[in-house]
Amino acid sequence: MAYFDAASSEPLHPQAREALLAAIDVGWADPARLYGQARRAHLLLEQARTEVAEALGARPDEVSFTSSGTQAVHLGVLGTLHGRRRAGRHLVTSAVEHSSVLHAGGVHEREGGTVETVGVGLTGRVDLDRFAEAVARPGTALACLQTANHEVGTLQPVTEAAAACRANGVPLLVDAAQTAGRMPIPSGWSVLTASAHKWG
Repeated sequence: MAYFDAASSEPLHPQAREALLAAIDVGWADPARLYGQARRAHLLLEQARTEVAEALGARPDEVSFTSSGTQAVHLGVLGTLHGRRRAGRHLVTSAVEHSSVLHAGGVHEREGGTVETVGVGLTGRVDLDRFAEAVARPGTALACLQTANHEVGTLQPVTEAAAACRANGVPLLVDAAQTAGRMPIPSGWSVLTASAHKWG
């Protein structure tokens, strides 16, 4: 039977399945505890964190695991905004971001922040000039841009958007849920979110 929903989730790759089953057998204990089985679970968790960090060019202490891509986005957006509240309360997103980004923006607005939504062209690609203008506004604390749209597949100009953010001292959260594990991660991001079940 054909499967046509790989943008949402894919079956586990055989090697990923093998690693998961081994982890279930050996790493079932609470990795925060100190007894033997827990230490083994902690070692497995830290090895996974190190491997992800190496793949991203990050430090292991910069990698966090969450229960879902949505939770990763919420923590990334709201945590970064909270940490940068002295820089400002303005958030910039594109009009075609995943609902998790838009919902986090709604929370930010309800807490007194502002959100600017940058439009896209006919193909769903963000208007890069308007995005650059938006991140240049005083008080911009964070910008968000997906690597690819989850509905139409449009690739976004992340590297160029990151350059505009960098020029204005604004961190860029990149939602790479649709591309991580499938294609190289664009450079220039400050915060990156992804969801492993999407690539199997």
